[in-house]
Amino acid sequence: MYFWPGVAAIWGALLFGLASLVTYLRVNRGRTDLLPFARSAYAAFATSIVAASAVLLTLLLQHRFDVSYVNSYSSRELPVHFLISTLWAGQEGSFLLWCLWGAVIGLVVRRSAKEQEAPVMVVYLATFLGIVAILCKQSPFKLLPPPVPEDGVGLNPLLQDAWMVIHPPVMFIGFASLSVPFAFAVAALWKKRWDGWVTRAIPWALLTFVTLGTAILMGGYWAYKTLGWGGYWGWDPVENTSLVPWLFTAALVHGMFLQRVRQRHRKVNLILACSAFATILYGTFLTRSGVLADFSVHSFIDLGITGWLVAILAFFVLGSIGLIAARWRSIPVAPEEETGLLSRGVLFILGIAVFCALAFVILLGTSAPLLTRLSGNPSQVQTSFYGKTAAPAALLLVVLSGLVPFVSWKTASAGELLRNARRSLAVATGVVALALALGARDPVSLLLLFAAGFSADMNLRAVVRKANNGKLGGAGGYLTHVGVGIMLAGIVVSGVYSQSQRVTLARGAPTRVGDKTLTFLRVVPGTATRKQAMEVRVQTASGKVGYAYPKMYVNSKTGQLMANPAIRRSAVFDDYMSPQQYDPGQPERFGREVQLTKGTTTNIEGTGFTFREFNADRSAMLQGGKEVLVLTELTITPPDGSKYDVTLRYVHHMDGAEPEAPETEVPGHPGGFMRVMAVSPSDGSVALRLRGMSKDPAVEHHAATRESLSIEVTRKPLISLVWAGFYVMMAGGILALVKRAREARSAVVVPESSREAPPIPSAAPDALPVSARSQVPTRA
Repeated sequence: MYFWPGVAAIWGALLFGLASLVTYLRVNRGRTDLLPFARSAYAAFATSIVAASAVLLTLLLQHRFDVSYVNSYSSRELPVHFLISTLWAGQEGSFLLWCLWGAVIGLVVRRSAKEQEAPVMVVYLATFLGIVAILCKQSPFKLLPPPVPEDGVGLNPLLQDAWMVIHPPVMFIGFASLSVPFAFAVAALWKKRWDGWVTRAIPWALLTFVTLGTAILMGGYWAYKTLGWGGYWGWDPVENTSLVPWLFTAALVHGMFLQRVRQRHRKVNLILACSAFATILYGTFLTRSGVLADFSVHSFIDLGITGWLVAILAFFVLGSIGLIAARWRSIPVAPEEETGLLSRGVLFILGIAVFCALAFVILLGTSAPLLTRLSGNPSQVQTSFYGKTAAPAALLLVVLSGLVPFVSWKTASAGELLRNARRSLAVATGVVALALALGARDPVSLLLLFAAGFSADMNLRAVVRKANNGKLGGAGGYLTHVGVGIMLAGIVVSGVYSQSQRVTLARGAPTRVGDKTLTFLRVVPGTATRKQAMEVRVQTASGKVGYAYPKMYVNSKTGQLMANPAIRRSAVFDDYMSPQQYDPGQPERFGREVQLTKGTTTNIEGTGFTFREFNADRSAMLQGGKEVLVLTELTITPPDGSKYDVTLRYVHHMDGAEPEAPETEVPGHPGGFMRVMAVSPSDGSVALRLRGMSKDPAVEHHAATRESLSIEVTRKPLISLVWAGFYVMMAGGILALVKRAREARSAVVVPESSREAPPIPSAAPDALPVSARSQVPTRA
């Protein structure tokens, strides 16, 4: 059974999408009179996706727990913003969100593609119709059989964070927008238009770079403030499936820029555009097929769509390879230029190669569970594998990005480059000297800091130069490189030079940790809007007092113990307090506790205790009281073989008051006493406390223990540089996006004269603005 309005909307999207695709195919073959219908069919496709999303969101807000998806991910206790986020909490909902952004983006692509609209829209629609078909098979609108649950399972406790509302939508914008460069590239192969596609597609590649990069850093910060392990990137397989397409996109952006300016490396860009999209599909297969279920906390279980995912992946990968192979000889190759190693073009190609190599290595490590499954023993690589491979790649990338601003397209002399780089080399040396003065000694980290300082200053000078010339809009790439240098410095310092210490804080007892004194004061009870927290007083060496509130609580739905860190931030470092264990303490006790199961005999100090049965007297409740009297029937057999039947009283108060259980003498044991501590009719057991039956002091006497909190305190130096560098990097990406979008809107593309386009002369591409065709700059 299904909720048919939602099902009809999804099926409508599939049918309208197919109609639009087929009609665009006919438009491409010359039936230009059908173009209005193709556009209208696409609008109907987009409207259907929006309608399906609106229906599912309405069902979530109405608490329609008869719908399987609503029951699985929402609950009545969730506030509205978390309730909205359950729209994309599950597989079906996240697929729908992906299609929603794709439908909206397609409305813009349809207009901005201009003369390339028909072939581009055919490919673009194809990238989403497979996902829509999966939603037709695995519908989010399945109904549960009666009876209807009163409440839903609820959102995973780890996802109940404000970032859940923001992070997935931003990430899926990046996923959806990556279909656009792919569509333009395949259309270029199809129609043999080797340069025009780059001008139209580069703004979309930059949009993917910005949105997917933002989502990656959002996820990193989310992990940092929520998971309590002090990191922002764990090389989790699902994390990597978004990082790899971003790396390929970064390579593609650089390759597109190179092609626009130098009319070279057309084959490289076509391969990069197809590879970036293929890694999105491959990552989707890894995370949604259940392959990584045992290796990632983020992975979905297999819903029976693995075959569909494999088919979609194979269709696009094999289709792209086949089309590239068929057109390989037709793709124009520009004449070789006489350039040396120190030229901008060579540095660009080296950078693209490093991006691709790093992406491939990460993809290989991420695929380890799948590859090792073939041997019958699935396993994953250690995180050290990624660290050893990423560090050299990061070093190469920042060095290359530092050299680019002061290197021309022709060969530059080493002497001239050295003169231009003197200031930046001095800045980098100063960074390393400061690190040494502060105690840094690791050679690899010092080398990375030197490279980061050098690159950031070289590119900052290029930004200032552009601004002074009134061309700040063209400084987006340089500003992005500045951000990368700052980020790398923050990653190195906060990762290599962090200091951790695990301490146990007895309640009320000040404890010295580093240069601060920590005192565990109390447990702050949770409310409907706030989780239970531990109040810790923090006093600095100067006497300044503050308070930290690390959280520890049990999720009411799942019974999971949740722990969230408290972070005290400053410009220089973060003090990161991650709760590890809470001990409520115990009062002084005499005797021992034993658990008796109904119908069994337990021997203690030679005496047998047989628990026969419970008898509950609820007469007080029937008369308006709040007490339940539980009578516990025991048979006690002392060492002399005699038997005694004993009845123990236990009064349970329904209003939460302390239970009443008087002590009773143990027959046959002078000085021995027993009392009921707890009863459990559900599993037929009773807990007794016995005292005076043993001569061993360790058994009879238990000293009081103090309430305590164990926390791990970590100092993360200069971690603020990670976030600051990210902001600078994204600002540069947005600046470049705005500039390239304006160029794409004003670009004049030479119309096709035939299906087989003639070779493109090396003088100018067919899709550059007039200003760009008139002169090719030799310096940035």
